[in-house]
Amino acid sequence: MGLKTIPFRKIEEKTEDIFEAVTVVGKRARQIIGDRYIIEEERRREEENLEEIGGDVEVPPAYQMETQIDSEAFDATDKPTTMGLNEFLADELTWTKQSMYEGANLESRNEDKK
Repeated sequence: MGLKTIPFRKIEEKTEDIFEAVTVVGKRARQIIGDRYIIEEERRREEENLEEIGGDVEVPPAYQMETQIDSEAFDATDKPTTMGLNEFLADELTWTKQSMYEGANLESRNEDKK
């Protein structure tokens, strides 16, 4: 799935600072990437454990890792940035921002808009 053009007005409805929006979406995308990495790492460990236990026993298809990336499947999956932006526009993300000055109070985006 590709990312469709999004008018700046939609982003400005959520926050007045475009840099803040880009930062929030980017951080969410990094979280999604991290989650995907953890899942793949767990699969790899399970595969290694099955190989150690079974020796030359064939690994069930559910645990096999594809070494070749299917380009059609890759294109069909949502990219982390797209997912983060969609969550941002759907008001599924909350964040806090700190003032540049030490000891200042935290401001919440939810308080500003409601």
